[in-house]
Amino acid sequence: MILRVAWSRIVRGLALGVGAASGALFSVGLVVVLAELKNRNFARSMQPAEEPRAVGIFGSELEGEQLALTILGDSLAVGIGADAREHTVGALLAEALARRSGRPVVLSNTGRSGADSGDLARQVREILAADQGTDVAVIIIGGNDVMHRNDATIAARQLYRAVRDLRRGGVRVVVATCPDMGTVRALVQPLRYLAHRASRTLALAQTLVVLRAGGSAVPLGATLGPIFVRRPKQMFSTDHFHPSSAGYARAAAVLLPSVAAAALLGPL
Repeated sequence: MILRVAWSRIVRGLALGVGAASGALFSVGLVVVLAELKNRNFARSMQPAEEPRAVGIFGSELEGEQLALTILGDSLAVGIGADAREHTVGALLAEALARRSGRPVVLSNTGRSGADSGDLARQVREILAADQGTDVAVIIIGGNDVMHRNDATIAARQLYRAVRDLRRGGVRVVVATCPDMGTVRALVQPLRYLAHRASRTLALAQTLVVLRAGGSAVPLGATLGPIFVRRPKQMFSTDHFHPSSAGYARAAAVLLPSVAAAALLGPL
């Protein structure tokens, strides 16, 4: 009970950063709010009609027992912004795991563009109810929680439940914590600064709950944020909001060691 109370206080403390950011947001006035709405509409209008979602068997020519990999989460899990399905995080991870293990990898994807942490429960139920079991699940979530100014405590609790339920179902879990939304140049200042603060706060809260639930956390924001700032034309897609194929390749490279370890393939 003491540990549970302490953990809850830590997450609530971290959430104060998001609360402060939200308060500051409302203080900057109507002009900034209108700019935010304009940027949201711009990003939504630039999303392609066909999602580059990758599913199927990778390394079908290989022998051995199949390894089942599932991607959950938001538009980054789906691969919005990638030039082709083979450039999405799921496809890149599945291809790399097949090469390393010498086993075919069956990739599935329950991600949904626009999803936030509250959508994870449905995606987890879909995975656990599927006939095809999942060995490793990769969750990519948090960006929309920041954009929607969701409460960080609630978002962290929702992620905790998702990881906990997957672990109870025998699935090993890797979570890509919230990307640094402050790198998105489509957001005008001070929204970019506030998004950076909120992203960092949520990512830290996510790390704590993921570890507590028995998963592995990979800090996408801290790891990839600097390169997205230095090379925005290369790392962002044409909508200036989602990653490009190059951006997804970087994300997959950061995730691969933890995903391989979760698949019990040993260090890379």
